[in-house]
Amino acid sequence: MPNNQSKILCFIGDGEGKTSAAIGHAVRAAGHGKKVSVIQFLKGKIICGEYKFLTKTPDIDIILSGEPSFVFGNTPKDPHIKKAKEGLAKAKEMISSGKYSLIVLDEVLDAHSAGLIEIKEISDIIDIAKENLVHLILTGRVLPPEISTKVDLITQMKKIKHYYDKGEKGIEGLDW
Repeated sequence: MPNNQSKILCFIGDGEGKTSAAIGHAVRAAGHGKKVSVIQFLKGKIICGEYKFLTKTPDIDIILSGEPSFVFGNTPKDPHIKKAKEGLAKAKEMISSGKYSLIVLDEVLDAHSAGLIEIKEISDIIDIAKENLVHLILTGRVLPPEISTKVDLITQMKKIKHYYDKGEKGIEGLDW
């Protein structure tokens, strides 16, 4: 039986692996000749290994939609809001283009938690993806209940232990 519906997947929680799971799905889709887009919210530095690698992958387009500074500090929020809104606009454009099979909105739920975008904006993106038969992956720590009713798969990554808790820094090639 053919599947002519889009699927909405969410990878959430305080544990490692949300972005990695989403990127894994992107690679899987590209391996089947599908066109994929990854939009990374809250990320504005070209230092992450996945960004460096995916920019060289012809079937996956990756876009950073964040400022280089962290939104959670004392930095002004307006530039972060602008970047998040640009990311949402790009997602709508890509979903509607008919070019992509899968769109990944990495950290989009954290952009909402930071007050940069509204739940309605995420809900609208889900509706547009369903209308256009495009699969969509959302990542972030917390999935708002209003969004959880609209998705098909929710996987929670739970932190049991992390070396960050001992004050250790992230490791290039492992953490970013």
